[in-house]
Amino acid sequence: MINYNHLYYFHVAASEGSVAAAAERLGVTQPTVSEQLRALERTLSVTLFERTSGGIKLTESGRLAFEHTAVMFRAGERLVESFGQGDRDAPRSIRVGIGSSVARSTSSDFLMPLLALEDRIPNIRIGDTAELLRELRDCRLDLVLCESEPPEALRQGLETAMIDKTELVVVAPPSVTPSPDWHDVGLIHYRASSSYRLEVETFLAAHGLRPRIAAEVDDSMFLVEAAARGGYVAIVPRSVARDAILAGRLRILMDVKPTFGEVHALYQDGATAELARRAVEVLIAHARSVRVDEGPLQSPKPRV
Repeated sequence: MINYNHLYYFHVAASEGSVAAAAERLGVTQPTVSEQLRALERTLSVTLFERTSGGIKLTESGRLAFEHTAVMFRAGERLVESFGQGDRDAPRSIRVGIGSSVARSTSSDFLMPLLALEDRIPNIRIGDTAELLRELRDCRLDLVLCESEPPEALRQGLETAMIDKTELVVVAPPSVTPSPDWHDVGLIHYRASSSYRLEVETFLAAHGLRPRIAAEVDDSMFLVEAAARGGYVAIVPRSVARDAILAGRLRILMDVKPTFGEVHALYQDGATAELARRAVEVLIAHARSVRVDEGPLQSPKPRV
């Protein structure tokens, strides 16, 4: 049987990076900590730490064990919080993971409503969507925002909601007026790995447009700046281009009817999802209000 105290001593030692720091935090002697760690290693039949002159370092087995204890003790904190036994005055965190594609294609104010959640401190990180979903299932994240709804097999046990549908616009500096087939302008394009690459390729082919490809990048904000400063054409999310358009640095040449660009939210189902649901409701309401308040940024040409 694994002793809970052994696990806790291990978790603290791994977090602190030294037996001395762990002993101070736990209020015990260093030999006590060392013996607890050795007892756990004997129980698991593995070596959890490399002992060095500078302290202790997790082995591969130690890193795996720490992943499990991190989930365990965070779950314990959540349990205390759910029964109201924690510090009621202390703000608690909401842990949000954002898929890299979403982070690169949304405006900076997309997540601002989370900052207004009462008694909550958003803890936001960007990463690979598959990895974020694993952390969501392991209870290391409360909410994940990604560019597409995962297949049904991966959604089991999770609740999903669509936050917003991305609107793309063709933008260029006021001084640039492309020819009918765009042969005389450079296009800042998306890389093949981007979710918008196919969207833009489909649009160009459908309208017989053949611009010169000036560069390929993933970041929509870079596309906006490159178009504004370099005299290029770019096809970007409307919300990302908004400030540059209002400032007169770019103008909308036309709208692009979206086919799949969306932002989805995923979170654990059940009673523990109440915080995530509240965050999702706030994000959806904000996205809708921005769409209404924004209105036409200028008199656009007919939608195509």
